[in-house]
Amino acid sequence: MQFFAEEETLLGSIVSSLQPKKAETQKNWGIFAILFMSGLILIIISIPFASFLILNPKPFCLLFSAGSFIILLSMLQIIELKTLFNKISSSAATLLYLVSLIACLYTGMFYMGYFYTLGLLSLQIASLIYLTVSLFPGGKTGMHAAFNLLKNQLKGIFLKKTFLPL
Repeated sequence: MQFFAEEETLLGSIVSSLQPKKAETQKNWGIFAILFMSGLILIIISIPFASFLILNPKPFCLLFSAGSFIILLSMLQIIELKTLFNKISSSAATLLYLVSLIACLYTGMFYMGYFYTLGLLSLQIASLIYLTVSLFPGGKTGMHAAFNLLKNQLKGIFLKKTFLPL
C-alpha cells in the first residue's frame, strides 16, 4: 500500500510536490542546511530573551518555537515526506512536541506563568531533540540507550541511603 500515491487527489498532489526530486539531491542538501541554520539562528536569538522570561515570555516563546519548527521542517528536504510522516506519526514524541509547541505559544502569549512556560519549553526541547535524532539511522536506538543509561544513573543516585561513598 502506497501512502498518498494517487496524484488525482489534492493531498496527493501536495505531497508529491513537496517531495525531493532525485535529480536535485545537491539542491536539497543546500536547502536543508539553510533551513536548519535559520532554525538554529532563531533559537540562538531567543537565548538572550530567556533572562526576561519572568517579565515577558512572549518573544522567547515565539522565537524558540519558530526555530524548533523550522528545524523540523528542514528534515523534509533530506527525507521523503512519506518516510518522514511514517517515522513521526509512529512516535509519541510527536504528540508531545505538538502539544508542547501549542501550549508554549499559548502560555507565552497570554502570560500564564513562568513555571508553565519553562516546563513546556523543556518538554519542547527534549521532544525536538528526540524527533530530530530519531529520523537518522540508528538514532532511535541510540536515544533509547542514552535514556536508559540516564535512568539507571538517576536511580543509583536517588535510591541510595546516602550520597557519600562510605
